[in-house]
Amino acid sequence: MSQTTIVVLFVAIVVIVVAIALAIGLSRRSKLRGLPEESRVRYARSWRGVENRFIDDPAGAVQEADRVVVMMLSEQGATLSDQRHIPDDLRRAREAAAADQGRQGTEGMRMALVHYKRIVDHGVGASHLKREGYRREVAS
Repeated sequence: MSQTTIVVLFVAIVVIVVAIALAIGLSRRSKLRGLPEESRVRYARSWRGVENRFIDDPAGAVQEADRVVVMMLSEQGATLSDQRHIPDDLRRAREAAAADQGRQGTEGMRMALVHYKRIVDHGVGASHLKREGYRREVAS
């Protein structure tokens, strides 16, 4: 065999190995199903309740946010039993909430809610969160 043939075969083998590795990586990636309209509305309504509760009960709101997000992700087909498949925002939300436990501040809980909201926005669509009756109140 000539040196050119060996190089061509080597390159072909490398390309095949890379293609297989990419295919395996993509197949392992969690593919979430879209939610039916009624579920989107239900989760958007639940999320509004979480945000309203945060003012009076930040810790309770964070617990409720986790429950809502886990239910929504489960309905979408997410595999949450394996730590490797937990979405980054869910992991970050839980880390932020855990960092605030036992402290008087609410910054960690606020950051947790920001991460949970990203998941809800992605699951239900930001437009569902801005539908009728949803207004942010501004102190005057």
